[in-house]
Amino acid sequence: MCGYIIPDKPELKIKEYQQFRAYYCGLCKSISKHYGQIPRYTLSYDCVFLGLFLSAVFSRDKDTSIARCITKPFQKMSVISDNLILEYAASVNVILTYYKVKDDFKDGGAFKAAPIIPLLYPAYRKARKKAHDLDNYTNFYLSELSILEDQACDSIDAAAQPFANLLEKIFSWEGLSLDEETRKALEEFGYNIGKWLYTIDALDDIAEDIKANNYNPIVRQFYNGPNDLNSFKEYIRDDVGFVINYSLKKACEAYESLEIKSNKSIIDNIIYGGMYKKTNEILNKEIML
Repeated sequence: MCGYIIPDKPELKIKEYQQFRAYYCGLCKSISKHYGQIPRYTLSYDCVFLGLFLSAVFSRDKDTSIARCITKPFQKMSVISDNLILEYAASVNVILTYYKVKDDFKDGGAFKAAPIIPLLYPAYRKARKKAHDLDNYTNFYLSELSILEDQACDSIDAAAQPFANLLEKIFSWEGLSLDEETRKALEEFGYNIGKWLYTIDALDDIAEDIKANNYNPIVRQFYNGPNDLNSFKEYIRDDVGFVINYSLKKACEAYESLEIKSNKSIIDNIIYGGMYKKTNEILNKEIML
């Protein structure tokens, strides 16, 4: 995913941050166990949140172990032991990273992406076999997104739809037993998280995309050239700001309807602290052209 779902670290208690790191390290080790060493370097905070969040919804207790980190071999740390949910988050991390690198190659980033694709392909092939349904709907929705990009879609709502649909499927994973009420809440949560992620990523890349003449739905919908930059900034503050904040608000409403069985203070910190801070940071980011 995009790496925007992060905790507000200064507001976390020490034990909460240590627990978050235990999930981070647990997912890293799960990726290593199931897919090898190279994909560990693609570990996304968004997928750490996925593992933490689904664990909080479906089970109260998680086993931990003490292990050493590959980047800090002399330091012991607490690690969430590999389990069904972390294995799923590892598959999501590998599959989404592979498709992202392929998309970067398509968008003209061949110099950077070409050497990475063959390095990630063996892990992707394993993940595709292990999580066939996940790969199928990832391919389907990202293909829909690619079509919209090729058509230079000039609606941020329409462009965000496929990624929102993909995250709706990812967060309501069929590998876990779900009652109908929980499934609907997870679908609503995932959909709005996906729309928030896609829009915030597009907003963050505006200056770079204008300079490189890359597709960006916000640019296509609102940008009329450098002479109209002030109006463009107003559109971002009002129209794009509304989409981002409304998506986050709807995700919060879905979250509040769920029974959170563990680590609620950490998830509260990420959703109400880290994600809102990231929203304000990128909305207020100066556009330097």
